[in-house]
Amino acid sequence: MSPKPLTSVTIITSPYHVGLRASPIHRSRVSEGPDYVKSPGGLLALLQKLNIPVREIEIPPVADDFEGDIGALFELLRRISVAITAARNQSSFPIVLAGNCCTSVGVAAGLWASDDLKGASDDALGCVWFDAHDDYNVPDTVVSGYFDSQGIAIMAGECWKALVGTVPGFRPTLLRKVVHCGMRDVNELERARVQDSDMGVVWGDATKKVDFAAGLRKELGKRFEGHDTASLVHLDVDVLDAALGKANEFACSGGLLAEDLAGCMEAISEQTIPLAFTIASFDPLCDGDDSAQKLAGVAVSAVERVLNGLKKRGIFQV
Repeated sequence: MSPKPLTSVTIITSPYHVGLRASPIHRSRVSEGPDYVKSPGGLLALLQKLNIPVREIEIPPVADDFEGDIGALFELLRRISVAITAARNQSSFPIVLAGNCCTSVGVAAGLWASDDLKGASDDALGCVWFDAHDDYNVPDTVVSGYFDSQGIAIMAGECWKALVGTVPGFRPTLLRKVVHCGMRDVNELERARVQDSDMGVVWGDATKKVDFAAGLRKELGKRFEGHDTASLVHLDVDVLDAALGKANEFACSGGLLAEDLAGCMEAISEQTIPLAFTIASFDPLCDGDDSAQKLAGVAVSAVERVLNGLKKRGIFQV
């Protein structure tokens, strides 16, 4: 593909957990993460340092006329899709700061509807998904009942088909164009589903050191032919090793260190054309402010490497 030159960044904030935002009476887990990542010294400071014009959009709360958590979440996906399409069509790079991982379903839909991919073939968009967990459950396999464990399956069109069909621009993302990096905290049923799928995986391992960047380069080389496949980058902060701090209540060992994530971003920038970047599932209150600052800094540095990669390729022109 040949994307139009980019001249700005649009920060799209969706500070919700299953449609709910944190309040004095509602501890909404990861919904505090987006504002923390964006706060002074974080993402906004980076963009100012890079002299990149910034637009900011916050997805408004969903009214009570949508049925329950699921209805509210899909309404958020519709709004996110529209915001993504508008940003790309205005020559702006979308950075989405979200509570839930399922947000990237809306991001992918918005990219499909944009001028960049309108009328493109089904294999024109891929996804590089960083997460300690598979996010490939469907309703028949999610034993915990945790809705946000289904993001990749929804994005691939394997479940919630009627509802996801209401998201503007939605097209299933082919699993052979998805590379999942850092997966490790899965049960046997989840592992079997992933291994039986067409998804590429760079597995995490708590018992030995993994060269995540090399593994990712290998998978991208198989699936992103010619280095011109568009990509969505999804970063669940709990892909980082718990030794750096607990990104959320599901943090675990065997994940990426800061240098691993940096190497992965270099690979993505060289072997794909990133069209959007999502940071999700970060709870800054989970492990104290020192850990939160460190984790947010690693996530922001990942964004910086992707933006610099776009500059190097002449796509970002500021």
